Amino acid sequence: MRRVLIAVLLALLTGGGAHAQPRNGPPEQGPQVLFYETVQVPAEGEGRRVDVHYRIDREFFIPVKSTEPSFPHPFMRRGEVLIEMVDSTGSTAGRSLDRVEAGEQDAERGPMGTAWQQGIGSFFLRPGPYKIQITIDDLESRRSITEKHRTIRVGPSSRPGIATASALFIAPPPDSSLPATISPVNYGGEIFFGAPAALAIIWSPAAGDDSLLSARFTLTETPPAEEDLASLPALREVRAHIIRGVSLRPSTEGERISYATARPGAAAIAIIPFPSEKLLLRSYALKIALTNGTDHAELPLKFRVVWPDMPFSLKDIDNALDALKYVTTEDQLDSLRRGGMESRRKNLEEFWRKRDSTPATAFNEVETEYYRRVDYATRNFGTLRVPDGFRSDRGRIYVLYGPPTSTERSLDPDAGYQEVWVYSRLNRKFVFVDQNKSGNYILVTTPP
Repeated sequence: MRRVLIAVLLALLTGGGAHAQPRNGPPEQGPQVLFYETVQVPAEGEGRRVDVHYRIDREFFIPVKSTEPSFPHPFMRRGEVLIEMVDSTGSTAGRSLDRVEAGEQDAERGPMGTAWQQGIGSFFLRPGPYKIQITIDDLESRRSITEKHRTIRVGPSSRPGIATASALFIAPPPDSSLPATISPVNYGGEIFFGAPAALAIIWSPAAGDDSLLSARFTLTETPPAEEDLASLPALREVRAHIIRGVSLRPSTEGERISYATARPGAAAIAIIPFPSEKLLLRSYALKIALTNGTDHAELPLKFRVVWPDMPFSLKDIDNALDALKYVTTEDQLDSLRRGGMESRRKNLEEFWRKRDSTPATAFNEVETEYYRRVDYATRNFGTLRVPDGFRSDRGRIYVLYGPPTSTERSLDPDAGYQEVWVYSRLNRKFVFVDQNKSGNYILVTTPP
């Protein structure tokens, strides 16, 4: 078994093919179609500019054949994104309408959580509370969803100081100085699993204030978990240089949103590194104690680490443990299954942590490739007799060795259907036979 596991791990590291595997359908509660967040940007005069960043799963929009001769792709996805800011009287104080026209080479539906439509709606609002209402329409299927459960309070820009500060997760720039553009992570205030990030602190500076900014962090899990304390990255106090008199000009290019930083402007910005790539799939509370000269403020943040395109077979702990049957002994698998749900989750994480090729990050490439293969096998090799395709003979070989270099198919009137899988890099060949022509292929030989 140990030699088999070593061979499988080597195949997982060198075989590739994870990007080509389709997912095995949505989870029971459905994938998250929409992420959105707000950031308040200092503006001249009373009130503030409020930017709403959104990220929509592109699979929400149905691809159809393009009828526009000037459109550069044979297929397109068409939709609309309406953002409204509703004040305390129920009146619409601001409205933003974006058109979606995304090109595709074919009409095939892809896996959820891998391609996104992103954008920014900007609103100049007076101080007060506002409800955010976002409506997404697919112009082909006429499907529509509306999100209206979040409210914000806009503060006055005439009250300078770090008490007005807001924090935004962004892609880390090359260094801590202010870059020409900054790119929000844009997962609704959440962090993408295993990806690096930084914190951008934005506020209205007081006139003549040229002090450095000091930030002290306290990071905890919510709810707290004593056994996870050791896995939390060490955070330290940071003194970040402040860039004052800056404007943030939003833009959308392709699948990314960004801000161009330019002068003059009414904002101050500090960019602080944050070890997001080390965080497990949990919910967190982050307290940021800010000091700017004699000015003090505490900025609380609650966020989750999210993985929208997680392999479907990893979403259920017991299913994920069952899928280890090919790389563990029965005794090992029984041990992993012991305890309650939380214990089994910890056992699964520990099993893969020992086999992580990049232990400096929480994302485990070996584990991900393994479960991508389980997803593919489950979807493609299931039969009436063995509905979970990864449990079939073809599924077992696919999970262990990945996609074959080539596949040869033939039909013998007496012997039935035959498939021969060739793995050139492993110098191996597997022969499967479906004697009853029922789709149930049995591994009959593994010639060298």
